[in-house]
Amino acid sequence: MDTPSCIGILAANRTPECVQALQVFEEECARLGIQAYEMGPHSAAALPAPDMLLCFGGDGAMLNAVPQAVERDVVLGGVNLGHLGFLTACSRNEVAELVEALAAGTCRVEERTMLQAVHTGMGRPETEPHVHLALNEVALMRAQTGKMIDVDLEVNGELLNRYHSDGVLVATPTGSTAYSLSAGGPLVTPAANVLCITPICPHSLTIRTVVLPDDVVITMHPRERRGRAGESTIFSMDGRRTHGIANNDTLEIRKAARPLRLLTMPEGTFATRLRAKLGW
Repeated sequence: MDTPSCIGILAANRTPECVQALQVFEEECARLGIQAYEMGPHSAAALPAPDMLLCFGGDGAMLNAVPQAVERDVVLGGVNLGHLGFLTACSRNEVAELVEALAAGTCRVEERTMLQAVHTGMGRPETEPHVHLALNEVALMRAQTGKMIDVDLEVNGELLNRYHSDGVLVATPTGSTAYSLSAGGPLVTPAANVLCITPICPHSLTIRTVVLPDDVVITMHPRERRGRAGESTIFSMDGRRTHGIANNDTLEIRKAARPLRLLTMPEGTFATRLRAKLGW
């Protein structure tokens, strides 16, 4: 990618490690002539619009920054201050190398599939359905712990299965290393044009993840179980934003029109990330 002219910094959790990494980053940017500033509620009016956002934090902080990056149509990068850091470009000890690569124009940008979900039905009072966006997965599940859920799932209008489980995930390739992996789903390279339907603890040994092309339309309908009328069901986007959904409502999920543009280091590949993050 070309050297960014202006980088907006996102750093919500000001731990000592974060402050130290920020200091190194800002000093290296100043040395190499790259403008960088911390984003705040009043920064947009006084400073130039950034052509890249850099998040100091873990995967959770990165997921919080995704909507802003997609809305602005800018590259999103991350310095890992958390645990796994699958989405981040480097660790806090590699900040100087990151700035060098940005200045040299050797960093790469990967386009990551986003999901959009539209909720319609009696459980949604608004006239116009709202479009929700997710990078990792859309999850439909029972709001109460210890309960199971019945979900009719259709692909392009054809019933695939009625799931009796704790919930059902629709995951992107990026999300294959997140909740879907914990639920027994496959690891998928981010470049694959697929979506994964992964049940959460299904009540059947034959139910497994189904991998589909990413041009399909997936609809999910939560169904009322006998003797459990009125129990609430929810859906979440990347585990960050949760919404209620009524029985027989429709949650329609498809690939979003705009991808996330994610920053990676020159040597960063899917294989190297798996070895580093999973201890292979």
